[in-house]
Amino acid sequence: MEIFISIMEIFELRYFIAVAQTENVNRAAEAINVSAGSLSKAISRLEDELQTPLFFKTGRGIKLTPEGLVLKKKAAQILQLEEDAKLELRGKESGSLNVFISSEEILQSYFGIEIVQKISKIYPQAKIQFLIRSDESAIEQVKNGEAHLALITSESPIELSSKLIAKVEFKTTASKVHPLYKKYGSQKAIPPEELLQHSFVSPDSAVLGKITKSDSIDGWRDDKFPRKIRYKVCGLKLMENLVGTGAALAYLPDYFVKSADLEVLKVPGYPYSCHQNVRLITKDPSALGWLNKLWDQL
Repeated sequence: MEIFISIMEIFELRYFIAVAQTENVNRAAEAINVSAGSLSKAISRLEDELQTPLFFKTGRGIKLTPEGLVLKKKAAQILQLEEDAKLELRGKESGSLNVFISSEEILQSYFGIEIVQKISKIYPQAKIQFLIRSDESAIEQVKNGEAHLALITSESPIELSSKLIAKVEFKTTASKVHPLYKKYGSQKAIPPEELLQHSFVSPDSAVLGKITKSDSIDGWRDDKFPRKIRYKVCGLKLMENLVGTGAALAYLPDYFVKSADLEVLKVPGYPYSCHQNVRLITKDPSALGWLNKLWDQL
């Protein structure tokens, strides 16, 4: 049996994916620049053709039905193959390519930029969409075909392809205007008891990636060296600004300290350290020609 997909049906699948990702017709319409009415009609046509509901209402929002979850996975695969075929036939200079990269924001802001630069060298016309997700969600998006690549700090599932791209160490961080930096600089040893007299800022969720050997959200051993955590924040920029203005210290990954132009304090009396491995994962690079070529060069 042969199955033919018309151009209209491809568009319907694109519309469906947009709504499935946001679970909101209006936000999906804004994201892909079409009217909410067009999206609703496309979903209705798909439901009529498949003779099954794809969404159900929950409060003021919508959720995918079990059948909708199946179609979401299949539709992502179909659209990826369609895009890959166009790119191979038309060539990298003229073929469109939409690359989805999923991870925590902090990994996107540093390692994601490096990956984008490599993508742009090979595929100058590529468009990149950054999906801000936790490690667990990023892994699921790769598995389901919603993301081509993901950056994670946890272990990669055995069924996914993985590359270790960085070994990270967390550092006690300050700005040049902080009293401790003014007194000790970056070379003189700071007594832990003096360090702990100053305020710290810490994230209120795992925005710094997976921390496995500490009870704290940022990897600091508060059970051994309890800090004065004066600020709890949910965003990286606010954390960076609090440290940058001298309002607080922070325990941050070395790459972020470097990119934010902050200073590392020397605290030899604190004998613990937090490390992370940053991995790049994908589902099966050989399934898509463009991804296979890119994966070899990442």
